[in-house]
Amino acid sequence: MDIVIKQIVSKEDLAEMLEVWEQVFEREMGIMLPRDSEAGNISHWLARSALSRKAVGTLSVVDTSDQHQLHDSLVLGFDPKTRVARFTHLAVLKPYRGRKIPLALMLEAHRNVIVPGDFDHTWLLFDVEKAAGSFLTRQLGFKPLPQTFVSEYGCRCPLVREEHTPEAELFIQQAEQYLKQYESVHALTGAPRSRTALSLMS
Repeated sequence: MDIVIKQIVSKEDLAEMLEVWEQVFEREMGIMLPRDSEAGNISHWLARSALSRKAVGTLSVVDTSDQHQLHDSLVLGFDPKTRVARFTHLAVLKPYRGRKIPLALMLEAHRNVIVPGDFDHTWLLFDVEKAAGSFLTRQLGFKPLPQTFVSEYGCRCPLVREEHTPEAELFIQQAEQYLKQYESVHALTGAPRSRTALSLMS
């Protein structure tokens, strides 16, 4: 089953995103999320089954450039003059996990939000026990910071990436190549795969 990714633009897309949130965050994790989905500084991305049209995953990107108090509370160390974006609400329904959908979502958001927005830093909070070995650090070049925080999600640490560096560009290039190779292999075997930028819905 192919996966297509698009930015949320309609009320129907938004409703489907909230359904994924409900299944993953509320039912599975027991976390009630604020419905701040229409805030102007947030863009949302939806992964959908190309065959059934079912929404199977989400990712949100928040412009936190002016949220200096938040950055300071997490000891992120960003210069107040820089542009900063946060990745959040990354969720994939259980039956669709293990198919590189989170990687595809992150790359698509990077291509369409982070690069044109000229962001200097990106960050997110992640499970401290899984941070070092996650695809975010191994394939996307995020660096775990030593500080940890206890939240409704559990024990978390910040993962940060400086965007305007040769290292970050190399990680993105390698991740895109890896995803294309993954898709090619699964296309030949007939296994489920996810579509990336060149074959996404407009």
